[in-house]
Amino acid sequence: MERKLVTVLFADAIGSTSLADRLDPERLRTVLDAYFDAMAAAVDAWGGTVEKFIGDAVMAVFGVPAVREDDAQRALNAALEMMERLRTLNVELQSRHGLSLRMRVGVNTGEVVTGATGDGSQRLVSGDPVNVAARLQAEAEPDSVLVGERTYLAARHAFLFPDPIELTLKGKQERVVARRVLSPASEPARGVPGLTSPLVGRSAELHLWSQLDEVLETRRPRLVTILGPAGVGKTRLVQEFVAGVRARQPNARILRGRCLAAGHGITYWALGEILRAASDMRLDDPSAVAVAKLRATVPDERTVEALAATAGIAVPDSRLTPMAPQAVADELAWAWPRFASILAAKEPCVWIVEDLHWAGRALLEMLERVIGRSTGPLLVIGTARPDLTEQHAGFGGGSEDFSTLSLRPLSHAHSEQLLGALLSVADLPAAMAAEILAKAEGNPFFLEEIVRRLIEEGALVRDGDRWRSTARITTTPLPDSLLALLSARIDSIPEAEKRVLQEAAVIGKVFWAEPLSRSLGDS
Repeated sequence: MERKLVTVLFADAIGSTSLADRLDPERLRTVLDAYFDAMAAAVDAWGGTVEKFIGDAVMAVFGVPAVREDDAQRALNAALEMMERLRTLNVELQSRHGLSLRMRVGVNTGEVVTGATGDGSQRLVSGDPVNVAARLQAEAEPDSVLVGERTYLAARHAFLFPDPIELTLKGKQERVVARRVLSPASEPARGVPGLTSPLVGRSAELHLWSQLDEVLETRRPRLVTILGPAGVGKTRLVQEFVAGVRARQPNARILRGRCLAAGHGITYWALGEILRAASDMRLDDPSAVAVAKLRATVPDERTVEALAATAGIAVPDSRLTPMAPQAVADELAWAWPRFASILAAKEPCVWIVEDLHWAGRALLEMLERVIGRSTGPLLVIGTARPDLTEQHAGFGGGSEDFSTLSLRPLSHAHSEQLLGALLSVADLPAAMAAEILAKAEGNPFFLEEIVRRLIEEGALVRDGDRWRSTARITTTPLPDSLLALLSARIDSIPEAEKRVLQEAAVIGKVFWAEPLSRSLGDS
C-alpha cells in the first residue's frame, strides 16, 4: 500500500435511468457502451486510468500508477474533452436512437491510499478525495465540471475559473469550496499574482545575447537549449531576454511554441503554435480561414500544404492526401526550413520552444533540419529539463550551430535576495525565512510556491505596501504543486531504487548505509 497525491474524476451520465424504461436492454447496452468508450478514450488520451464503471458513471484517477506534476491539469483537460466527445457522440445517438445524453463531472485532488488488489490485477484508490469527487459530481450543473479547492490551486494558472462557491456535501462537517471550470487559459500564468521580483543570479542571459549578436552578424540560424530542473528559472530567463530583445531589436519577430506532455496531435504542436502565430491564425479559425491566412504568409502552394499538415489544418485537394507517410514526412522536412528562411528574410526571428523534454524524436529532428537547412537571422531557444539529454543524447549532433546553457539552483545569498525582493516583509520571523529558504533549496519556483501558500493560508498578509507575518502557522507548508513535482520524480525511478529512497526517508534526511540496509532486509 502507498500514499499518493492524485486527482480523482467522476463523470455521470444524466437521465440514463429513464432510458431503461424507453429502450430495449440490448439497445440500452449499445448506447452505454458507446458512452463509456468515448469517456474512457478521453481519460486515456490525457494519461489517466479508468478505475471503474459504476452504473452509468465513470471513475478515473490521474496519478496512478505514477504521479505526474500536472495530474490536476490533465484531469481537467480530460473532463473538458469528455464534454466535447459527448457532444459528438450525441449526434450519432440522435441519428440512430433518437436520444442524447447529458453529463456532469466532479474533480478533486488529495492524498489517497493506493495498492494492488489481492491478485495484483488492479490498483485501487481509497480516501476522502474520492468521496468528495463523487459529491462534487452530484452537485455540478448539467454539462459542467465542478472542482475542489486543491484541484483549483494546482491548475489555476492553466484554466479559467469563476468565483468560488461553498457547498454542503454529504458526510462533510464543514462547507466545501468548489469552482466550475470555464476553459483552458490562452497562456499559462506564472509567478505569484500581485508580486514581482527581479531576475537574480542569472548572468547566463549574457550567453543568449552573444548568440543573438552572432545570428544577426552571420545571418545564420542557431539553437540554444537552456537546461535545468523544473522551477530553476528557465522560463523567467527567457522572459527577461525576450523583453530585452523587444527593447533593443524592435523589428525582431518573436514566436513561441510549447511541447505538450499529453493530448491529441502533439507531435508537432510547438511548431503548429509558431506557424499560427506567424500567420495570425487563431486556434478556433475555420480551416478555410486558416488556409487563407497561411497563403498570405507563404508564397507557394507546396509549402502551404506541408505546413498545414504539420498543424492539422485541412487543405482541400491537397497533394499530400494520397501520399505515403514517408513522402509526407519528406515534404514537411523540406517545407519547414523554407518557411523559416522566408520569415527570417523579412526580419530577424527568435523562436521560443518550451519544454523540449516532452518533445518526440520527430520534432527534434525537424528543429535540426530548420537550423541546418534554413538561412537568415534566426535564433531558436529551447527550454528543457535534463531528461532531454538522457532521452535524446544526440540532439544537435555536435554541430557548432547548437549550444547548451545549464542553469543551476540559486546560491543561498541569491535566494535571500529573491525572497526579500518578492515580499518586502516588515517582520518576517528569522525561523520562517530560514525554513522557506531551506525547503526551496535554491529553486525560484519552489520559493514562489511556498510564499504563495503562506499568503493563501493567511500566514502572510498585506499591510499597506508591505507584507506582515501573522504567525498563524508554525511550520511552512509544502504546496501540492511541489509535492506533485517531487512525487513525479520519485515515481519515475526504478522500483528497487524507489524502495531504498522510501526507507531512507523514514530514517531521516541524514542516514547511514548500515541501518538502511537492515531496514531493507539486506544482509
